Amino acid sequence: MKKIGEKLRLIVDAEATPFGLFVVHQTVSPDGLFSFYVDSQEVLSMKALADFTKQVSTLTDEDDFGDTPFTFEISSPGADNPLTDIRQFPKHIGRKFDLVLTNEETLIGKLEKIEDSNFFFQKEIKGKGKKVSFEETIIPYSQINKATIIISFK
Repeated sequence: MKKIGEKLRLIVDAEATPFGLFVVHQTVSPDGLFSFYVDSQEVLSMKALADFTKQVSTLTDEDDFGDTPFTFEISSPGADNPLTDIRQFPKHIGRKFDLVLTNEETLIGKLEKIEDSNFFFQKEIKGKGKKVSFEETIIPYSQINKATIIISFK
């Protein structure tokens, strides 16, 4: 299974770039299901995912993977999963994040801008009662351990 996974990953990586995609996570199940989670620097459409999956499927059909049965799937990581690649962040400027830093500090803040690998957040500071104030906080990407978008339906 390991060789199949390596061969699939090579195909997925090679084909991702022309589609404006990149792999952010990969899993394999014991029964041979290879799952690739891809994202892009732009809003990721279902059409782009479908076209990309079709291209990878065509290439796997043309290649020799031996006699071991396997299945693969390609999808987005999902809105509720943490961002894991610096390239995922720019399209989320203006959104609110729940962050866990490498020093285990947690904070909630709105991503205002990115300069080089420095992230500028408006950090929420809870006051007495329901009063909330904001403070600009600059966080280097290297200090972000986990960044999850806070989904808002406003």
